Amino acid sequence: MKLTLDHLVLGTADLAQSAAQLTEWFGVAPFGGGEHDLFATHNKLWRLDAPNYPIYLELIAINPAAEPQQARWFGLDACDFSDSSILPIGMVARCVDIVTAVQQFGPDHYDVLALSRGDLHWKFAVERSDYCFPSQYPNLIEWEEAHPLDGVASQGLTLEQVVWPQNLALDLDWPCSAKLGDVGKFGFVMANAIGQTIQF
Repeated sequence: MKLTLDHLVLGTADLAQSAAQLTEWFGVAPFGGGEHDLFATHNKLWRLDAPNYPIYLELIAINPAAEPQQARWFGLDACDFSDSSILPIGMVARCVDIVTAVQQFGPDHYDVLALSRGDLHWKFAVERSDYCFPSQYPNLIEWEEAHPLDGVASQGLTLEQVVWPQNLALDLDWPCSAKLGDVGKFGFVMANAIGQTIQF
């Protein structure tokens, strides 16, 4: 099954502070966001255009006003965001049949959760073992009907390149140029609304 890139994930300690920082860097405010009750996290979203298809960028953080009902996704419980850092902590691959995709990668590796927020309904495969990123086991998502990018116009942000570790084979239809990087190294390059290059 060929996967596509659904969204890239940045983690941080303080959502409001880091969202303001990214808004300054990007030259545009997030188009949306909200809370995830199950994981006690909250996020902000930006649209990223790319040569093949658009994706979105998610900035996520622990919600200090909520209590998680299970271990937080993307390894947020173990992340160290010192000095108000904003770090890449995940990449989510989209599939049309998450059950089949999970079987492909190994049924013992994931638990599939049915999640929702407002009009959005999706299934997400979380790792049963300790979260590791980057990994040969991608985060998997299947949207039921509505998608966060539905009706969202271009924000003038462009994903130019993704750097994926050369030691981790991943059969994915990338939205832009994909470069094999050093072992264990992940990153991406984007351009903001005025053409400045930003690298994570």
